[in-house]
Amino acid sequence: MDYTFQRRGDGRLIYQLHFEPPYCDNYDYWVSLMTHYLSRSDMMEIHCWTEESEVIEELESILENSYEAVVESNITIFKVKTTPEVIHHLLTANIGKEGEIKWFSIFLSKNNKTVFHSEHWGKEFFAPDVNEEEIAFITSVMPKETNFHQYQASDVDLVWEMEE
Repeated sequence: MDYTFQRRGDGRLIYQLHFEPPYCDNYDYWVSLMTHYLSRSDMMEIHCWTEESEVIEELESILENSYEAVVESNITIFKVKTTPEVIHHLLTANIGKEGEIKWFSIFLSKNNKTVFHSEHWGKEFFAPDVNEEEIAFITSVMPKETNFHQYQASDVDLVWEMEE
């Protein structure tokens, strides 16, 4: 089977990166990752379990009327522009009562294209379309025991083609 690897316009290979840090009570890595990717996004979706009423009320208060909220089954989804005020809140008031990231998932995008995912209260991440330099940054801020799954974009295309 011949593989063709997806490259950016500058010739660098493009990878998909899924990673999970070990359990820890220090989320400095989360702040570093979010700082990096929030600066590259213009929109975000914040997902909370509907039963997390305090977290939802806090978001409604912080976001005021600058968001669209969608309730799907047991999830409340906030769609909001990435603004300095929202970024400040995410980076400075991110730990909940249980000592973990407050929000179940945060999906960042720019021009409707996925930039970064923080999922399961900051315990799983996905960075699409990254190059070696971006991977080096990510690995430099993550705990040493982080589990990384790196694959080339064309590998995903091949899997999808085989499933169709």
